[in-house]
Amino acid sequence: MAYARTVLGDIADQELGVTLSHEHLICDSRMWLSPPPEDEIGRQLAAAPEPTLDTLWWHRQFPNSNASVLVLDDEATAIAELREFARLGGGTLVELTCAMGRHLSAMRRISAATGVHVVAGTGHYIAASHAPQVATATVPELANAMIADIEHGDSDGTRCGVIGELGMSWPVHPDELKVLRAAAHAQRATGTAISIHTAAHAVDEDSALLAADVLAAEGADLSRVVMGHMDTSLHRPDYHRAALARGCMIQYDLFGHEFFESENDFQSFGDTETVRAVAKLVEDGWADQILLSHDICYKIQLQKYGGYGYGHILRNIVPRLKLCGVPEDVITRILRDNPRRIFAMPGGDGA
Repeated sequence: MAYARTVLGDIADQELGVTLSHEHLICDSRMWLSPPPEDEIGRQLAAAPEPTLDTLWWHRQFPNSNASVLVLDDEATAIAELREFARLGGGTLVELTCAMGRHLSAMRRISAATGVHVVAGTGHYIAASHAPQVATATVPELANAMIADIEHGDSDGTRCGVIGELGMSWPVHPDELKVLRAAAHAQRATGTAISIHTAAHAVDEDSALLAADVLAAEGADLSRVVMGHMDTSLHRPDYHRAALARGCMIQYDLFGHEFFESENDFQSFGDTETVRAVAKLVEDGWADQILLSHDICYKIQLQKYGGYGYGHILRNIVPRLKLCGVPEDVITRILRDNPRRIFAMPGGDGA
């Protein structure tokens, strides 16, 4: 029997239910902090203690210029927000805060309070967030640390159930490639899925294919590799199909990112175009290799601060997929069956 490894113990894979495959509950993304615009309002709002509804218009334009926006650290807020996902029928959240403020005990408390299963990630994000020891560690040492997180867990016995999100910058950093190689070894030892943060801002580069090449060379099972943030490159459908042809899952995980990152001159395509892209992939026969999520990592994505929250896909995107002709049973496959197949592990203790 296959199991999913959650922060509260192993469960049968059938219990996962509707799953968000790339999210954050408690995290620190301040490695992305950028200087604000050189004007009075920019300096003022960049220093604000937190975003408000009155200043949301500015934070949506410059989300990386305010340190508070980049930090999720309130368990009570996380519980309240995640309960809405549960109310709408959600079952599981894959929490990919691997090394940027990962808080396993908080994940346990949030999961227990909401009834939502939480699968925690292990590994290392982009090089800008790496601890100094990553640079000096060997591939086996990095792999063994991931394996220990999966098989033994922290001092409370809280174990991880996915490898990721593993970061890729562009140009890719040598230490990021080393982490990818280690992840392949850890996957071979544990059977765990790997989730990749592709170089989301390098929209014209083949970062997913580079990651696939590195992982495959080390013996990874590419059918259990998730290429995240692929919705930043919707203008390159051939690139997406190349990743699919290698057996990878592709993940559209920026639903609700209806804002512009002026610091990076980067704009997501938005929900309308992403829904159309999903419908086209379904039409072309790729439904079994698609995952959907929100990648909530900014405060302004939470309902409390004027965002859509963790319930956005179930509340707003599912009806739009139906309007684009995606059958209900296919939507169920994408939201429930695909995650169940990818995030399940062989064996388990059934705890």
